[in-house]
Amino acid sequence: MDIGPLALNLIYQLFANSAFLFLAALGLIIILGMMNIINLAHGEFMMIGAYVATITYHAGIPFIISVILSFIVVALFGSIFELLIIRRFYGRELGALVVTWGISLVLGQGTLLLFGPFMPSIKIPGGSYKFGDFSYSEYWLILIGVCILLIVLLWWVYSFTNYGLQAKATMQNPDMAKCLGVSTNKIYTITFSIGAGLAGLGGALLSPTMTIAPFMGQQFVAPAFITVVVGGATNVIYGAVGSSLILSAVKTNIGMAFGAFFGTVALLLTALIVIRIMPNGISATLQRYIDKKSLSKK
Repeated sequence: MDIGPLALNLIYQLFANSAFLFLAALGLIIILGMMNIINLAHGEFMMIGAYVATITYHAGIPFIISVILSFIVVALFGSIFELLIIRRFYGRELGALVVTWGISLVLGQGTLLLFGPFMPSIKIPGGSYKFGDFSYSEYWLILIGVCILLIVLLWWVYSFTNYGLQAKATMQNPDMAKCLGVSTNKIYTITFSIGAGLAGLGGALLSPTMTIAPFMGQQFVAPAFITVVVGGATNVIYGAVGSSLILSAVKTNIGMAFGAFFGTVALLLTALIVIRIMPNGISATLQRYIDKKSLSKK
């Protein structure tokens, strides 16, 4: 058997699985990493994004516009949610955990009552390419490109904008940030809104690949939390990218060799090993390495 097509398919599967994990976890890791809030309604935020994309798409709006609208709608919903509810639970992680879990139940049941058990699906945009015995979805290649674009955009936002610098200061020491004139409440609202919006964006982008249903968000929760825990919250970008690539590499290789079930088991075992070796996640280890390199150059 020609090794070329097999190797290309392995690379494709690796980055496609990484894209899924990245899109599923991105909004969650920003809210957890920047605000220390465990958002159990994350899956429902993704579900809302998928529903907004589906409804607007079937109303005749181009899919790319539907995706943008999903981000905007869920970001606005997230900002209202933060202002009315989450703000009262800062410093009370258990309370925030319970209230977001309650909101997730309300959103799931409310969606079921409003729209029924299923929604019409979205046809997967684009076609496919064939190379050797393997075919490659054009849409998944686009999703991989979107993930790369999001990485660059978030890196720029959190490295070079006033909001990004103030958000980092608030995350590291909110009391000191207040003394320096940073409106921490405003930063929290913007951060939660961005995290919620990115969850909605992920749900919208992944909506053509799955069944649209009120409780579809539940299938994102486990992989998202595993990716976040393995990645760590020291640096949200390093964490999301590093974790999704490592977990995807394990799942892809084991899955192709022994089947999807063993790929999933290998992913869970890898997560446990990484957490044991690096309790603060991959991002903390990467950040320490980068800091040491920077100090050595000085």
